[in-house]
Amino acid sequence: MDRGFRDRIQLIGGTLAAISIVLCASSIICLVLLRLYTKFSYRLALYQVSSSLLFGAAVFGAFYSFPNSGSPPSTYCMVFAFVAQYTVWVQIVFTACLTSHLFCLSVFYKNLAKCEPTYVLFSLLVPLVLAIVPFITKNYGPSDGWCWIQSLNYNGTMIPEPNVKGKVEQMVLLYGPAFAILLACSGGVIVMGIILACRAFKNGAALAVTNSGQQHHQQLLKQLLPLIIYPIIFFLYFLTPFANRLYIISKDNVPPNSLTYAAVFFITSWSMGPGVGLLVHMAIIFYITRRRRGCGRKVKNYVSIDEEGIATRGTSQRTVSVTSATHYVIPDET
Repeated sequence: MDRGFRDRIQLIGGTLAAISIVLCASSIICLVLLRLYTKFSYRLALYQVSSSLLFGAAVFGAFYSFPNSGSPPSTYCMVFAFVAQYTVWVQIVFTACLTSHLFCLSVFYKNLAKCEPTYVLFSLLVPLVLAIVPFITKNYGPSDGWCWIQSLNYNGTMIPEPNVKGKVEQMVLLYGPAFAILLACSGGVIVMGIILACRAFKNGAALAVTNSGQQHHQQLLKQLLPLIIYPIIFFLYFLTPFANRLYIISKDNVPPNSLTYAAVFFITSWSMGPGVGLLVHMAIIFYITRRRRGCGRKVKNYVSIDEEGIATRGTSQRTVSVTSATHYVIPDET
């Protein structure tokens, strides 16, 4: 591999991965300090951002543990390749669980909040199967400028040989099923949006409901709707690396091109979206809350969230102090 190409993609990938780590860590710290993790919707966001943080760290290590030309892959290279493969699948599987949860809640009025432990365990265990296979086949190593499933075999020489088995694993263990899952999630989001819009048009008001049970689901849905952006973000970020991988697999010894650099950008930015989204979301909530917590002002028409993450509208006649550290009014997230 050209040394200049490797240095450039290491600089691009390493820098973006480091930024992603900082953003995701900052959003997690803010969420914990504000004690928002007690709310179901924010715990789902916390799981997503935590997996993004680990993926960013794995990608950073995968770029900088890339061995010199002709050298066998180091232990660090293989470990980072495994962690990158595992964490990207944690993100994808949890995105599928999140989309399914939102779809059942919005379309069928089924609240599956009790399935939270199942979502977490399923998202942690299933990716292990997909990440451990290249370890068994010994295909983790240097691959197109970073450490992942090898598309070329160096065999200790400067002249690489095509690794057909590695290319098959790249498509079967990541790109093929990931594309199908993310496409299905994005389609589910679109269908969900159409159904909600039709209901709003039919009832003359957004999410209009007629009984207390539906009102309960409406309030919970409003807390979860901001999470709907994650499936779409992941699918859009996935398209360019997917196109680049198809191009690489179709040919041998592909020289670096603009598509390669774009794929590096989107791969390393994959973990940035959830962190940025959560930070912006919390900043908006904090700003609105601060405006409603002015010293000597009465809080009116607030939306409070109980321990189950259910929002309740009402009015308050008590005066709230700016210095109060125990009273937070969480605005309507929609």
